[in-house]
Amino acid sequence: MPGNPSFRAGIRDSALILLAVAFFGVAYGVLAVTAGFSPWLATFSSIIIVSGAAQFAMIGLLPAGPIPVLVAAVGLGLRHLPMSAALAGMIGPQPLGTRLRLAFILVDETFGLTVRAANSGVDDIVAYKSAADIMLYSGFVSGTVIGAWFGGAIDPEAVGIAVLFPLLFLGLAAPMIHRQRDWIVAAASVVATLAATLFLPAAWQITTAAVAASLVGMGWNE
Repeated sequence: MPGNPSFRAGIRDSALILLAVAFFGVAYGVLAVTAGFSPWLATFSSIIIVSGAAQFAMIGLLPAGPIPVLVAAVGLGLRHLPMSAALAGMIGPQPLGTRLRLAFILVDETFGLTVRAANSGVDDIVAYKSAADIMLYSGFVSGTVIGAWFGGAIDPEAVGIAVLFPLLFLGLAAPMIHRQRDWIVAAASVVATLAATLFLPAAWQITTAAVAASLVGMGWNE
């Protein structure tokens, strides 16, 4: 697969995003250890959970007990249902092992890259997403290791971690906005995100905004 042109394209396209994800992993490692995790547990959580949003929510809600953490995980995880359905349509019939592997790292960044690749005519979407998954997974886990074991002197706020991901998703979305319908969906996403931030608990903000924008896209006919 490394010789596959689509695989190489996935490596190339995710190279810059790898840096942002690695910084995000460093921030998580630092915060997890500060919250009481051992460096080993912080690292292990990144290896098996593979969801930065859920992991940060978990760290923030741990003092409130397991129920808020569970509610947050469910709320954040619901967005994977439409993402999984869209990915299934892009890759077509595949062996169970391939589908499980692609589903394991179904995160916003690799999903955004894969959608953009499918729209641009990449031949082998499975190879493309596999490459992007490897890059982002290794970046996040490596960042967690650095943050958990060596990040005691790092202040995530001071290095601007909070700014990286809004810029990252703007960069992913911008090349996909061409038609009037795309602009309408993008505007609906902004409005829904602002409304969710103002009126909903943090665990439900991402999912609610995504569902609202998706419904607008489904109902808008050009």
